[in-house]
Amino acid sequence: MVSGLVRFALVVLGFFVLGQALHLPPWMGLTVGAVLGLALAGYFWYQSKDQIYTARQLAAKPFGLRVPDAVDLAFDAAPALAGNNTYSQRVVGSWNYGSNFSELRNLADLPDGEMLEVQAALVVEPANKHSRHAVTVSVAGFVVGYIPDIEAEALFRFLQNHRGIARVNCNVYLNVTSGESRVELDLTRPYQIVSGV
Repeated sequence: MVSGLVRFALVVLGFFVLGQALHLPPWMGLTVGAVLGLALAGYFWYQSKDQIYTARQLAAKPFGLRVPDAVDLAFDAAPALAGNNTYSQRVVGSWNYGSNFSELRNLADLPDGEMLEVQAALVVEPANKHSRHAVTVSVAGFVVGYIPDIEAEALFRFLQNHRGIARVNCNVYLNVTSGESRVELDLTRPYQIVSGV
């Protein structure tokens, strides 16, 4: 709260000084500064509220077959992570989500055995019963596996600094009938955010 008040005061003071430099009436610089300061304070308040809400959704309970709707809705605004077109990041546990691969195949209207090129969400799952730093891989809100535990801790910490979610390019191999569906991610290390994507 204090930092918000300080930010507001600095914006008002900045416009007051600018108004004085441009020989404007003092009330004009103060009014413009106050309006912009309030708008800026409102923006930062909303951002922090949204981050707290998302964090609560992530920590509420284990995901099961789907990530929480609020998390899925945050997908489009999530940062995109860089890749190198090798799709070498393994995803484990996919065999547990056969019904989700079937749902994805139906949504994409693809025959069995096809590959789906999409963006997946990497989502921290602090309530996971098997790992304190689980990173879930989901496509269209459906869980399709996890980052291997030995690699997940560093990614978990990285994602925690970005609201717990990021986007990454992936190939989903829809082998529903045989139960051998799998996911490959295009993810490089060290993790880097791709701007403008």
